[in-house]
Amino acid sequence: MNAVFVVFQLFLIMLVVLTLLFCFLIVRKYRFNRFEEKKEYWKKQYLNMLLDALKGNREIPPPESKAMREALEDVLTRYYSLMKGNTLMMAEIETIAERYFYSHYQNELVSSSWSTRMNTLYRIEKFRMASLATECLAIYESKYATELEAIQVFRILANVQDDRIYTILLKEKKEYSGFYYLDIFSRLERPLFEQFVESIDQFPLLIQQTLIEAMGERKEYEYLPYVEAFLGSSVAEFRIRALKALSKMGYVSKVDKIIPSLTSDSWQERMMAAKAAKLQREDRLNHFLLRLLSDKEWWVRTAAAESLSYQSKGRTLLKEVSETHEDRFARDIAHEWLLRKEYTRDPR
Repeated sequence: MNAVFVVFQLFLIMLVVLTLLFCFLIVRKYRFNRFEEKKEYWKKQYLNMLLDALKGNREIPPPESKAMREALEDVLTRYYSLMKGNTLMMAEIETIAERYFYSHYQNELVSSSWSTRMNTLYRIEKFRMASLATECLAIYESKYATELEAIQVFRILANVQDDRIYTILLKEKKEYSGFYYLDIFSRLERPLFEQFVESIDQFPLLIQQTLIEAMGERKEYEYLPYVEAFLGSSVAEFRIRALKALSKMGYVSKVDKIIPSLTSDSWQERMMAAKAAKLQREDRLNHFLLRLLSDKEWWVRTAAAESLSYQSKGRTLLKEVSETHEDRFARDIAHEWLLRKEYTRDPR
C-alpha cells in the first residue's frame, strides 16, 4: 500500500507540474499573440503615416510602447531598403530613426546580453547613426568584445565615414578575415578611402593586400599607379592581388608590366596574369598565352584560352592549336573555347 501511495503522490505532483507548465505556455502564447497583433496594427498605422512624413506633410507620433517601437523599426527598415539610391529619402529615414531610437539604442548598447548588443549594432549600421559612433567604439574597446562585435563596430564607423576607423586598423594587432576588410573598404567614400591608399605601406600585410583588391573593385583609373606598383613586389601574393585588381579594372598602362607574371613559378600568378591580359589587345601577349595553353594547371590553361579568344588573331590561333598542337591538353582547351565563343556568338 505504501508503494501505491507513493506512486499516486508522484503522479499527482507530475500532473500539477504539467498543468502549471501548460497554463504558463498558454499565457505566454496569448501574450505573444497580443503583442504581435498590436505590432501589426502599428505597422499598418506607421506605413500610412510614413510617406506623408517623408514628404514633410506630417509628424510621426513617437512610439510609446515596445510594440510601437518594433513596428516603427520594421517599417523604417523596409522603406530604407526600398529607397536605396534615393539619397534624400534615405536621409529623412535616418533622421526619423535618430529622433526616436537614439536613447533606446544608447541603453541597449550597454546591455549585458550579447544578442541585444549585436541587434542594436545592426540597427545602428542600417540607419547610419553617426551620433552613436562613440558608444559603439566603447564596445570595441572593451576587453570583453567579441570578434563579431568588433567587425560590426568597424562597419558602423565605415558607414558614417568616421576617420577613427583609419587609426583603429592602423594600430589593430588582431588580424581579421580579408573578406571583412574588403567589406569595410567598400563602404568608404573617396576622401577616407584615399587616406588609406596614400599610406597603404603603413598597414599590416593583409590589409595592404585587401586595399589593392578594393582599388580594383572601384575600377577607377586614378588608382592604377598604386596597383601597378605592386607588380614589382618580391612577395607573390602582392603581385597576384595587383593582377586581380587590374583584371577588374580592365586596363594596364603597359603590357610589359604583366609579362614577367606570365612565366611566374606561381600558378596562381600565371592564371591572374592571363586574366589581366584578356582586354589588352596586344599581339605581343599571344606568344605567352599560347605557351600557357600547355600549363600543367587547368585554371591557367582556361584563363589563357579565354584571354587568347579576345585577341585580334585569337580565334585563328585557337583553331590552329585545336587541330595541330602536340599537347592534348592544349588542343582540348583550345577546342573548348572555340565552342564557347561559337555558342555565345561572341563577335570578338
